[in-house]
Amino acid sequence: MDVIIYSDPDAGTHLEKMSTLLSLAFSRPLDPMTIPAVGVTYENDPELHHEYNRAQLQAALTGAGRVFHAFININGLECLAGVAVWYEPGRQFLDDDEQRAYWVPCLSRLGSETRKWWQEVMMPCYNQLTVEGLGEGVKKELLHLQVLGVHPDFYRRGVGKALVRYMLTQSDLQGTASCVETTKQSNVLFYTGLGFEIKSERMIPSSHGDFVMWCLRREPSVGSSG
Repeated sequence: MDVIIYSDPDAGTHLEKMSTLLSLAFSRPLDPMTIPAVGVTYENDPELHHEYNRAQLQAALTGAGRVFHAFININGLECLAGVAVWYEPGRQFLDDDEQRAYWVPCLSRLGSETRKWWQEVMMPCYNQLTVEGLGEGVKKELLHLQVLGVHPDFYRRGVGKALVRYMLTQSDLQGTASCVETTKQSNVLFYTGLGFEIKSERMIPSSHGDFVMWCLRREPSVGSSG
């Protein structure tokens, strides 16, 4: 089954569908970071989950990042199957005021304990993880996969692999290394199969359950990117 990739979609046309897809992708099955990040389950507050994912997409769509969406043709109809957000070398999530203008209002809607967790636990642990794995300031020099989500209806159909390979093919031609972080062991296996190597890992505490985050890096022209 062919996967069709489109880049930098028009926000007004696809933003809500992409936000909903990401909410479902990280809730079914549950990603270990999802409830700590939002503070409630998807079932209890789906709109808050949509807003959280929408803010990440809106930040990238300012031009700071690149957004890709994958479709699968089902009986002649293109169905949204996956979404990926990448930041190319020289840019990073929330590295300017225009991106933060979308993220800050979203953060303010989270509960006080969740906001405190982001500020005092998550961001310091995340920054330490990437510095330990990549080196001080190195992450911004790499191609970074910020978000990858596949709709539960399209798991195991090559959607995630197609979205990642799409950019890796380009980065190989440019001689650019890439990096990604993940909180699922199954994703670690997925990324190592594409040539990424684990560079660091860290336990991140949360009142909703501690979880491990891994930082991986891939050198250009490593593994199968075609």
